[in-house]
Amino acid sequence: MAHIHISLIGGQSYPVYLGIADLNPDGIILIHSSQSREEAERIQQEIDVPTHLLEFDPVDIQSIYHQLEKNFTRLSSDDIYTVNITGGTKLWSIAFYEYFKRYSNAKLIYIDQNNCVCNLVTLEKYQSVVSFDTDSVLRLNGTKAESYLLYQDYTEADKNCINRIKKLRRHSYEKFNAFSIPNKKWENELKQKKSGSWRLEDGSQIEWDKETTTIKILLINNKSEKLNDMLTSPHIFNLFFHTGWFEYEVASLLSTWQYAKEIRMNVKFPYNAERNPKNEIDLIVNTGNRLLFVECKTQISDITDIDKFRTAVKNYGGMACKALFVTDAPMKKTAAEKCEDSGILSFSIRDCNQSFFSIQEMLHLKLEQELFAINKK
Repeated sequence: MAHIHISLIGGQSYPVYLGIADLNPDGIILIHSSQSREEAERIQQEIDVPTHLLEFDPVDIQSIYHQLEKNFTRLSSDDIYTVNITGGTKLWSIAFYEYFKRYSNAKLIYIDQNNCVCNLVTLEKYQSVVSFDTDSVLRLNGTKAESYLLYQDYTEADKNCINRIKKLRRHSYEKFNAFSIPNKKWENELKQKKSGSWRLEDGSQIEWDKETTTIKILLINNKSEKLNDMLTSPHIFNLFFHTGWFEYEVASLLSTWQYAKEIRMNVKFPYNAERNPKNEIDLIVNTGNRLLFVECKTQISDITDIDKFRTAVKNYGGMACKALFVTDAPMKKTAAEKCEDSGILSFSIRDCNQSFFSIQEMLHLKLEQELFAINKK
């Protein structure tokens, strides 16, 4: 007796992969259209089971039923069949449900965004125990991370630099930002050289050395007050430049969350302007059954950043993943409304200062209220 698994392909690949991994069939048939063949091939590459790809017309109902009769009329009564109708077109779902429900040796299933497997005949459901792997989800969505750091890669020396970086920022926001968010010329030097130094007209200056992972800085504020510091740690360049210190603070808040199984930071993807206008995600949190993508900004200066983030989340993580936009300063009303309209959770660190609960508790509570909710398409 063989177990043959049939799955409809289109839109989202992970529920198909999960159904296969959960049921462990002997053979697989992936139903795809000409448009979803690439998804079917990606799924095929992820599994080590004999797999046959079968192309169906996505919308012609007569053609769909003709293909069903042609390919599945002679089902062996000695075998068992499972049909995953989660993906594909609505007409496929209807046609495959109507066709296979008459067979006693066929089981029809649907897998929701929380990885619950539902039997559409008996109405029973259970939570899949298949290990949720971040890299598998990314590959199934047609991409992979070129580089990233794990939260636990940061050391005590890195952590000790955070408050000193924030002190420098408070001393003079303008001068600090001039160095930590470099102009184009300085940015190129930072990428191409091993060491360098920059100076502002008022005498504020910075020296940096990648080999010794050291940043020496002098800031002079508008009151002519000076502040010197020398920052040294393994990841000081990640922390000092481009608000990496704030990303680390947000990751720290998430690190104690009961659903945070893994936190990846500074996740870089291959650049593709047409498909993904954003090729770096600040944080990706594996919650055990879906991914949480996090964007961290001290403040939203350009509302199109929200659109870029939303597009990247959908393309990298699929429809089931969650998105969170965190700011240090209070989020402007227009930005908060844009996040809500885009299905993105928003959270401001400073907005929590007057709360009875801690910032960490407020963030965890907000996430848990949303984590298991089904996303809109």
